[in-house]
Amino acid sequence: MSSRKSLPLLPDGVFRAQRGLRRVAVGLDFSLQSEFALARALRLPLAHGAAFSVLHVSPSLDGHDGPDGTVAGERCLRRSVTSAAKRLRQRPDVDVREELRTGDAPHVAAELAKDQGVEVLVVGRPPPAYPVTPLPESSMVMRLVREVDASVLVVVPHPGRVYHRPLVAVNFSRESRRALELTMRLCPASTPIEVLHVVDLGEEEAALRRQDAPMAQQLRLRQEREDAARKALGRFLAPYRETGRVLESRLRFGHPRECILAEALERDSDLLTLGMSSANPPSELTEGVLRHSHCDVLISRHVAPPAALPDGDGVPAS
Repeated sequence: MSSRKSLPLLPDGVFRAQRGLRRVAVGLDFSLQSEFALARALRLPLAHGAAFSVLHVSPSLDGHDGPDGTVAGERCLRRSVTSAAKRLRQRPDVDVREELRTGDAPHVAAELAKDQGVEVLVVGRPPPAYPVTPLPESSMVMRLVREVDASVLVVVPHPGRVYHRPLVAVNFSRESRRALELTMRLCPASTPIEVLHVVDLGEEEAALRRQDAPMAQQLRLRQEREDAARKALGRFLAPYRETGRVLESRLRFGHPRECILAEALERDSDLLTLGMSSANPPSELTEGVLRHSHCDVLISRHVAPPAALPDGDGVPAS
C-alpha cells in the first residue's frame, strides 16, 4: 500500500468536528417501514443549510387525474413533511422539501439524487423473516441500490437512538475508505467504530488439500496472511486514529458474507456499512448482506474519478 493511498480522502480539518450531511432524501410509501426510515433520517446529523427531501412516487396510471390515489398521496405526504418540519423546528436553516412525483420509483429516485446531489437516500425494508427468503431481483430495495447513484441507507428496526454500535467492513480499497468516512459522519465523534476485515482463504486452502500438503503448511499460510492483514489494517486506520477517533479493528477468517453477518450479530451492531463503486453493480456480497441483515445497512456509494480504474465494490476479503 502506497503512502498516498493511505491518506484520508476527506478535506483537511473535517475531523475536528462532526461534518453533517448537506443533502438527504427519504423515500416514503406510507408503510410502517418507511415511517421508520423517516424517523431514522431525522436523527442523522445535518449540516448548516442542509436540504431534507421527503419523496413519494406514485405509479403512472392511464387516466389517473382524479382523487383515486394522487390526492391521497399528496395529503399523506404533506402530513409527513409537516411532521418532519416540526421535528426540525430547532433547525430553521434546514430546507425541508416535499417531493411528490409520478413514475417508476427507482428511476425517479435516481433522477432526484442526481438533480439535487443527494448524499444519502434513506429507505425502509421489513425485517428478515424465518426462514429467511432472498430478496427478489425486482425488489424495491435492490433496485434502489442498483439504480441510485448515491449512498443508500436501508433501515430495518425502529430507530430508538443515534447509531452507537456501527460496523464497517473494509478491504483497503478506495470504496472502503469512503464507507468508513461516511460512517464517521453519521455517528457522534465519541462513538467507537468497529472496522472488520475478512480474510478468505477458501480457495488457497482447498488447493493445498488437493495437493495433500501437510497441516503445518496450511497453518503457516494462515499465519502469514493474518500478519499481513493486521499490518495492512493498521496502516489503513492510522490516519483516523491520529485524530483521536476510536476505531476497533477486527479480523476474521472465512466466507465474507457469513463473517460480516456473524460479527454484526455477535456485536449487536445497529449499523453495518459496505463500500461500493458506482462503476460496478452490487455484488453477491452486497445483496447477501441486504437480504440477511437484522440491523440497518449503509451501502456507501460514490462516483469514481473518471481517470481511475474501478477496484471492485468493496468486498472485504483478502
